[in-house]
Amino acid sequence: MLENKILINNYPINYPIKMNGKLSYKVKIKKDHIRVDGTCAIYVQCFLNSNKKMFPVNISVKPSEFDDLKQRVKTSNKNYKDYNIIIEKLLSQIHEIELNYRLTGMALTMENLVRELTNPTSWIDFIQFWDEELVRQKGIIKDSTLRQQRSAFSKLKEYKETIYFHELNEEFFEDILKWLRTTKKNGKNTIASFIKNFKKYLHIAQKRGIRTPLSFDDIKTPSFKGNRTFLDALEITQLYKYYNSEFINETHKTVIAMFLFSCFSGLRISDILRFDKENIIGDYIVFVAQKTEKLQRITLNNSAKKFLEGNLIFNNKFTGEYINRTLKDICKITGIKKRVSFHVARHTFATNFLISGGRIEVLQKILGHSKIEETMIYVHIVESISNEQMFNLDDILNINAL
Repeated sequence: MLENKILINNYPINYPIKMNGKLSYKVKIKKDHIRVDGTCAIYVQCFLNSNKKMFPVNISVKPSEFDDLKQRVKTSNKNYKDYNIIIEKLLSQIHEIELNYRLTGMALTMENLVRELTNPTSWIDFIQFWDEELVRQKGIIKDSTLRQQRSAFSKLKEYKETIYFHELNEEFFEDILKWLRTTKKNGKNTIASFIKNFKKYLHIAQKRGIRTPLSFDDIKTPSFKGNRTFLDALEITQLYKYYNSEFINETHKTVIAMFLFSCFSGLRISDILRFDKENIIGDYIVFVAQKTEKLQRITLNNSAKKFLEGNLIFNNKFTGEYINRTLKDICKITGIKKRVSFHVARHTFATNFLISGGRIEVLQKILGHSKIEETMIYVHIVESISNEQMFNLDDILNINAL
């Protein structure tokens, strides 16, 4: 807090400015060392807990061009506007650091001040904190989870390069969600994923003792359990025809083989990318699911086995991101209008499993869901389809609703 501040022409009188009783500073010119060109260096002299430190401003002027009272470069210097802006910037940085340390409940030392001015650290900048924490998380969490968290981080950094912890309030959070909806055009599930990851790293920061106006407990992660995209029998057939086409290239053939294998087995892309021939034991595939870390044993039907032929799945070196991009191209070629990612194959398996008469508790086991509620969403989808298809009977007598 500034005390006894007296302004002359919008500049402070030349005496140390006290900030919350600990930090004070003033702008000075080093008159005891005159350079060859007759100029002297300008610096900011800081006092903190009986310690003194000189911070160079990296500009120099003639002693006659510096106003000791106003602590600024005089108008007689042709670059006075730019030089005074540079001075103001350094003073603003010092004040911002002091403010952040005070608001986050940390003690500011001269050593910390020097470090923050030369290289702002994660203790005041949420962007820097999240970035450094991502490095620590590597090897601790799954690669797929880490990629998701990096994606959320990239969006936050795109929104703002530097975010001080004291800026993290409810208004800031609402503004970034609005930006995600309107500028980035993100859907509900994408925004929900961002919120989940934002909340996680805010929680880590607060566990480390960093205070913020917005608590992670104040953030509610929405859950969206609407209809899930799946392919019907006709669309699966369209892919299969292209798979057997003489015009298909090897990349498309491999991606379709992986996708249709998932359509008939329910495996996630993370598990398909990891398994090899040793996981195939007779009519079963045995593996440890990457997401749940559960040992699973799934019976392979004849359709699933079809796509294990030729070793296309086992020999691929594609990433999940590349596969999803390729699927979009494949859907354009085959005339499928739906938005298809690889996870659609898992939804396709689950929905068609129930349509074909499969039992919900068996589906829960195949999908590796820990709670039946997770699997019930597919029951609701099938019920919705059944209700719609009831009206197909009207086509027999060609009776339409008025």
